[in-house]
Amino acid sequence: MTDTFPSWLEDDTSAPRPSDHGERPRRRRRSGRGRTVLALLITLLLLALLGLMVLFAVQARAAQADLRAAIPLVTQLREQALSGQTDAAAATAEELREHAGAARDAVSGPHWSLAAHVPYLGPNVAAARTATEVVDDLAGDVLPQLVSAAGVVDPARLAPQDGRIDLAPFVEVAPQVVAADEAVDDARERLATIDPEEVLELMRGPLADLTGQVDDVASLTASASRAVQLVPPMLGADEPRDYVLMVQNNAEPRSTGGLTGAFLHLRADDGAVDLVEQLSAGDIGSFPEPVVELSDAEVALFGTQLGRYPGNVTATPDFPRSAELIRAMWTERVGGEVDGVLSLDPVALGSMLSATGPIDVPQEALWAVGAPAGFLGEGSQLTADNAADLMLNGVYREIAEPAAQDAFFELAAAQVFSRAMTGGADPTATVAALVEAADEGRIHVWSAHEPEQALLSGTVLSGELRGDDGDGSPVVGVYVNDLSAAKIAYYQRMEVEVVAEQCHANGAQDLTVSVTLTSEVPDGAATLPASLVGLGRVVPQGDMRSNLLVYAPTGGRITGVRDPAGEVEVLPQVHDDQVVVGRRVHLSPGQSVTTEIDITTGTGLTGDPILRTTPGPGNEMFVSAALTC
Repeated sequence: MTDTFPSWLEDDTSAPRPSDHGERPRRRRRSGRGRTVLALLITLLLLALLGLMVLFAVQARAAQADLRAAIPLVTQLREQALSGQTDAAAATAEELREHAGAARDAVSGPHWSLAAHVPYLGPNVAAARTATEVVDDLAGDVLPQLVSAAGVVDPARLAPQDGRIDLAPFVEVAPQVVAADEAVDDARERLATIDPEEVLELMRGPLADLTGQVDDVASLTASASRAVQLVPPMLGADEPRDYVLMVQNNAEPRSTGGLTGAFLHLRADDGAVDLVEQLSAGDIGSFPEPVVELSDAEVALFGTQLGRYPGNVTATPDFPRSAELIRAMWTERVGGEVDGVLSLDPVALGSMLSATGPIDVPQEALWAVGAPAGFLGEGSQLTADNAADLMLNGVYREIAEPAAQDAFFELAAAQVFSRAMTGGADPTATVAALVEAADEGRIHVWSAHEPEQALLSGTVLSGELRGDDGDGSPVVGVYVNDLSAAKIAYYQRMEVEVVAEQCHANGAQDLTVSVTLTSEVPDGAATLPASLVGLGRVVPQGDMRSNLLVYAPTGGRITGVRDPAGEVEVLPQVHDDQVVVGRRVHLSPGQSVTTEIDITTGTGLTGDPILRTTPGPGNEMFVSAALTC
């Protein structure tokens, strides 16, 4: 028998090894457990993600519901604060806080912070969180302060009593109002960081709505902030102030209103405003040379009379320049310090009478200025219905002497001012009348103190020559200066239309401006008084001559001027960096002349065109419209 090892003990590499028999089963068992664990982890992760998505959905829906409820309350609160409904505003503010706080809580937490960095989803999450934070901050901090301020600075408390306005409310609320305005500016900047192109389309509408409402609040807070900073010092809280109030006569139009025929010297001291004296343009007199150096463009467009004759200082559409000119004239001829210049017209004075009520004018005062019996009708009253017409037309039809006409004009202006300052007017109606007149360009304010003028700049009160509004909207200026040497332009009608023909990718716009001047002089013009129709030396009696000025917006150019009825001659100029064309227009009774101007604005002015025009002698006489892209 041969001694041999079993075959399975032989050194044969092909024979199975213990390690081989043991490892393979173990690998199979371990692989199965790994897949089970991995599947379990994936399942748990999916469940967690699903739960997170459900949580996101629930919280997002809750935030959306509260935000939708909160946004309209911003406008409601603003309107209540403006109208003096302090109790209603306080209740609205509390409701707004509840909704805004709930919306902010719903989108808070680390999971929302993490989601804000996820591609595609992130911008939407970030936009939602920014919007809720803005509304919550406004509701919690800003708007309640405004409601509180509105309660303190109530129109009833601001109404003049015995010739004095109580300045304490303004001083009291100034810090919180200024802080509120700064907070709203911050909110606007935060909303501006949201790019609408990066968020879902369903979010763009609500975001645009919120942005618009915050802009509305910003206009309120900016106005309130300016008011609390301007009113106390300008009304003599620190020291007495002296002002010149010009009354512009729209029957003889000038760019910002009309010929300045009456001047009232006012003194403000700790809220008390007194009428010191009244002067006419003739009392100040003309000057042989301009009181300040005029630019070549000013001389070409307005003549040297802009700086030589007080009645012509408003020929320029830049009211701060008019104020500078009349201040220099007043200082040289009348003397004394002039801290500021104010301006309004008879239409604004008449609207104030809707708040003060009719004013009884003693017959003796009317006789003293040469007014005939029955001039003011039964009762001898100046009313909201007759004041503007009497000052702009009736005085020239019924009173023969120019000096007496000026005297009545000054009398009427002083009577309205005195009634407004002595109290008895409806405060809310007074504020409404002044706001409407300011919006129509009938009230202007200029301060000789630079910090105050800086606050006035950019407001409707400033009357500056501007080619844009500072927020991307182009401003087109259309002004008319009468050259008839009469008050015949009371019967002039001006219709202006601006049409945006094309909006370019760079933000420039092609505009067409159409201006139609019409004479509505009644039949028998030659029989009207000479003070109304003129002496026939400048134009035939009943005719009118005007210098029409059209200003292009900032950085813009005028590419064409035409008259659909024939040839047209224009004077091109550059006035304070703005391109302008002037056209002389002569009208006989019943005649109309249309001028069409093609304008291309500067780049970046993507907003709707804004039209600024000379305010006419009545709300229906000078009308305008703007059609946007």
